[in-house]
Amino acid sequence: MRVSWNWLREFVEVTLPPEVVANRLTQAGLEVEAVEALGGGLDHVVVGEVVSVYPLSNGSDYFFCEVAAGGELPVSAVSPFPLVAGERVAVALLGARLPSGAEVRLVEVGGRRSEAKICTEADLGLGTNDQEPLRLPSEVALGSAIADALGLADTILDVAVTPNRGDCLSVLGIAREIAALTGARLRRPRIRVAEQGAATEEFVRINIAPDAACHRYVARVFTDVQLGPSPLWMQYRLRAVGLRPINNVVDVTNYVMWERGQPLHAFDYDRLPSHEITVRHAAEREEFVTLDGAVRVIEPGDLLITSGDKTIALAGIMGGQSTEVTETTRRVLLESAWFVPASVRRTAKRLGLKTEASYRFERGVDIEGVALAADRAGALLAEICGARPSAGRVDVYPRPHVSAPLAVRIGRVESLLGTPVSRQEIVGCLRSLGFDVSPAPRGTVSVLPPSYRLDVEREIDVIEEVARVIGYDRLPATLPRSVLGGKGLGPAERVFRQIRRVLTALGLYEAVPLAFASEQENHDFPGIAPGRRSVRLLNPLSRDDAEMRLSLLSSLARVVRHNLSQGAEAVPLFVLGKVFWRSEEGGYQERVHLAAMICPRFAEHGVGWRKERTEFAHVKGLVDTTLQFLGVAAPRYVKAPEATSFHPGKVAFVEVEGRRLGVVGALHPQLERRYELVSPCWAFELDLETGLQYRRARFVVQSLPRFPAVKRDLAVVVNEGFEAGDVIDFIRQWEPGTCIVEAVELVDEYSGSPIPPGSKSLTYSVWYRSLDRTLTDEEVNDVHARLSQGLAQKLGIRLR
Repeated sequence: MRVSWNWLREFVEVTLPPEVVANRLTQAGLEVEAVEALGGGLDHVVVGEVVSVYPLSNGSDYFFCEVAAGGELPVSAVSPFPLVAGERVAVALLGARLPSGAEVRLVEVGGRRSEAKICTEADLGLGTNDQEPLRLPSEVALGSAIADALGLADTILDVAVTPNRGDCLSVLGIAREIAALTGARLRRPRIRVAEQGAATEEFVRINIAPDAACHRYVARVFTDVQLGPSPLWMQYRLRAVGLRPINNVVDVTNYVMWERGQPLHAFDYDRLPSHEITVRHAAEREEFVTLDGAVRVIEPGDLLITSGDKTIALAGIMGGQSTEVTETTRRVLLESAWFVPASVRRTAKRLGLKTEASYRFERGVDIEGVALAADRAGALLAEICGARPSAGRVDVYPRPHVSAPLAVRIGRVESLLGTPVSRQEIVGCLRSLGFDVSPAPRGTVSVLPPSYRLDVEREIDVIEEVARVIGYDRLPATLPRSVLGGKGLGPAERVFRQIRRVLTALGLYEAVPLAFASEQENHDFPGIAPGRRSVRLLNPLSRDDAEMRLSLLSSLARVVRHNLSQGAEAVPLFVLGKVFWRSEEGGYQERVHLAAMICPRFAEHGVGWRKERTEFAHVKGLVDTTLQFLGVAAPRYVKAPEATSFHPGKVAFVEVEGRRLGVVGALHPQLERRYELVSPCWAFELDLETGLQYRRARFVVQSLPRFPAVKRDLAVVVNEGFEAGDVIDFIRQWEPGTCIVEAVELVDEYSGSPIPPGSKSLTYSVWYRSLDRTLTDEEVNDVHARLSQGLAQKLGIRLR
């Protein structure tokens, strides 16, 4: 939110420079993102008075002017504008460089010397009007700097207001903070409305439906309204904070909203279908044309402002075109109200219609400031528009605001802040913020938050306010007075952390994406057990995050696609997180999974693996290593026809004791194209929680082997559909306890001549080792021969 320094000083008597105040606000939690000086480029622009005007004699449309600019002699200027002697204008003197980019030089036009420029709004960067000169009021001092005369020398504080601090979305709100943080006196200018004519009740009647999300509605009526442009000071101030001047009536409502944080709306009184206003929720679907000319669809439950049977405004969001203030408007109905934030937020989000008004109502406005804002606008309308305010105001307030006092313990304040704080200091901090503080027994104080502090609901909120005013930077750095006890990490979390360290050591990088997915992503990546039903979100962040993920691979696909688009092509990633689904009984399930995704285009330079090409064996090795540290022994890799996310010929399910633990393989080519991934893209996903159920209860630590191992290769011919894991399982279980077989590994698979059609050749490496002696060739050959014969007899395979 942009706040004018000059505007702020109308409410707070601060003597510190803007930069110091900006730092104080930032330290207190209201971050000032920028401090911007206005009025630059106006050093040689002054207030001038036209002395004489002559048309140029060369037949052009230009005029030669003599302008008194505060010096002994008038300056000369050639202008396209037909000025009148006695008018006061903005004059740029010789050498001036204007915000529009123009530079004033000595030139000769039509035989006349021009040493100055008559400026427009556009020249000075004050607007877009470049078709007429900027005419000034007669009371501005002749020869004075234009920046001083019009109050253009200003500083803008750009404050990032957090969503819970709706009270700071105004000049008054920021001024209150500055007063509390600096000790400056807060001004509260008196508001006087010169009421005339009949009572407001004779012009309008206000009804609030019993179930309406509106707790207060204030109305005033103004007659003899003279519509036109706002005075220059108001236009400049609105532009400085980022608002576009429209006309004096609308500008007054915007001005008061920025000043006091209370959105207002002006209706053309004579265009109202009825002089009875009703605040109610929509009962049926209907169409409504808003001020921007768009046709909006109103749904049942939306909060409306109606007149007769017609809708005239979306409460707290935007008014309707049918009651818009126009050039023919002579009577105005002014609305100032308090709407329930959730109601405004829901309708604004559904319609995709965000306005300055809805932005404030969604965060909560001061219900006790509703009437004051209407009075402030009334005073300005009378002053600027010549309007005659009706006597009094209609104020329907069926649910008066009642604040509940909060008991704040002095000891609790000291405990949380880590430093002694006296009762007097606490009371002083809170009263500077507008809190009502009274004594209470047993080391406490009773605190009543002001009506505009909707964010203060608990004792801890009050303590935070004390810390803000004292200053977080002034709190001493102290060590905790006691060490919190606890059981530490559980067994599962310790294993998960170890797996993270192992994968990182292997060259993978951990990604931590959100646990959301789109409906399409959950369809493409159904997870380890296809057929699970996804969990839909009631209030998703976006359409692409409408469901909880069924698989970690959907999250990885997003991250990898983003990395590839940014040129990071060699970054293998893993995710350790939860997946979610709906059970058959209607409940919800969640499990901790691990997934990794590796694309094969490895850069020669930069971050990433230094491999020519990733193969199935590389990814399978990652799975084996992970399961080893998980404590799961002897996994099997079996065919996976149900794994629709993967290439049909390059995928396997990971099983332990017949139970599915995960899946590994290359992604399906269609998904690689859909998600713009490099082909082939290898991935795996494991159910770690299921894996923990097969974790070995005890780990036997063995000393490093003292004697060498002996390797023998074993080649067999099997049918095309034979699973290579059957041979590995047989060898691992062969003669348990007495066998000298240490390890076995599949090293090659071959099809083609001279292997018969429908068959394939599998080659395994078998390692033999004894723990107490060096094996002889005779011993190894004997065991290897018996092992080969056992394979042929048990599995019915042929040795090569």
